[in-house]
This record gives sequence, C-alpha cells and structure tokens, in this order.
Amino acid sequence: MNVLRAAVGICGLALLGLVLWAAFAKPDLHGTFLDQFNVITTLPWGVVSLVDLLIGFAFFATIVFLTERSWVVAALWAAPIFILGNVWSAVWLVIRLPHLAKQLSKPDWPTS
Repeated sequence: MNVLRAAVGICGLALLGLVLWAAFAKPDLHGTFLDQFNVITTLPWGVVSLVDLLIGFAFFATIVFLTERSWVVAALWAAPIFILGNVWSAVWLVIRLPHLAKQLSKPDWPTS
C-alpha cells in the first residue's frame, strides 16, 4: 500500500511540476494561458481532450462522494478537482488510499 501511495504521490508531484512549468513559461514564446486555451478549443481533438478531462473530473468527484462519510467533506474534496485537476486527485488518493482499499475489500457482494 505504501508503494502505491508513493507512486501516486510522485505522479502528483510530477504533474504539479508540469503545471508550474507551463504557468511560468514565457508568454512571448507561446502566448498566454488564454491564448493557448483559445487555440486548443479550435481543434477537434483539443475539444475532445477538454471534455474527456472534465468528465474524468466528474467521475473522480463521484468516487469521492461515494467514499466520504460527510457530504460537506466530500464537497470540499470534490469541488477543487475542477480547478486544481488531478494534482488534487493525487492528494486525496495519497491520504485516503488505505481507507479506500479497506472499503473495497469488504465482502459485501452476494455470493449466490
């Protein structure tokens, strides 16, 4: 479990590094965030990728709501996913992975 948590944490940190790199990239070379976003939204695969990303955020938010005990706590964890992206998902997974694994290993499925 610790190896999996470490792997998720490392991937989350790598993604954070990429986000910071992109945020501080020189805008005179590639344009501002909004300039680049406008280009992406003109490309068919850019639109597909953005929709895929948002649907993935919604799927992950659903998992958060199904596993957290409180709706308030779930909302506080799920809402930032749509702004901070999978970096925030990695934080939640690193913290909640042991509890999530315990929940998923419960024999609650009917055997017959």
